[in-house]
Amino acid sequence: MTRVFGQLFDDGRDGILCVKPSKPFFGCDRDEQHINVVDGAIDCDLLPTPRGVTYLVGFKKTGDTRRTNYTLRWLIPDTDEVDVTPGAKTASAQPAVTQTSSLYERVQLKRVAGDLTESLSQKQELAAKLSEAEKRVHQLEAELRAFKKTADTVLAARDETIAQLSEKNVPVVKTVYLDKPVPPKALHDRIQRLEQENLRLIELNSEYYKSVVDLYQLQLDKARNSPQVLPVEDQSSPQKRLLRKLLGK
Repeated sequence: MTRVFGQLFDDGRDGILCVKPSKPFFGCDRDEQHINVVDGAIDCDLLPTPRGVTYLVGFKKTGDTRRTNYTLRWLIPDTDEVDVTPGAKTASAQPAVTQTSSLYERVQLKRVAGDLTESLSQKQELAAKLSEAEKRVHQLEAELRAFKKTADTVLAARDETIAQLSEKNVPVVKTVYLDKPVPPKALHDRIQRLEQENLRLIELNSEYYKSVVDLYQLQLDKARNSPQVLPVEDQSSPQKRLLRKLLGK
């Protein structure tokens, strides 16, 4: 193991140094290692890198869970310790930073430039669409104003026509006065009492007529069941004559 230590950042920042091999080798897997950065300094142990293998190095703030951007590649020599402090006396023993970092930066810069070009193209396309949309909005506003003006004119003409028709088609109202004498209250009450008494007498007369008919029917039934020779003096009465007529005598 090689001890890697030193003041990596001059601004005294705190965070995490993410280190992982470019490909796994004996004794070291591909998993990312997290090294605490305290006041800009680190102190850890790393396996020396074999030929063709480097350590990918990236810095993150504490609590940052986003994907790590690796900006350095370290070649760790097979020595006891390596001081990563810039300008240290043991500079010959410092890990070699390959030129791949600058290549990575160029790739990143190229990608950013491509994204910027695409964004500018999209911006121009959106600006053209926005200009067309604004023209369409102005056109629709002009059409809406014209439509509103036409609608106001039509509504005004309609109201005027309705008013003229209302004046012409006013219905003729004829007032008829009827002179109906109203009897005084006492006379009115008396008329009601007489009408009620008249109805009562009509109902009583009907009941009396029914009673007479029932009586004659009973006498007739009795005469049929027990015929008798009537006296001569009684045969001339109206009732007897009616009975004889009913009996067929």
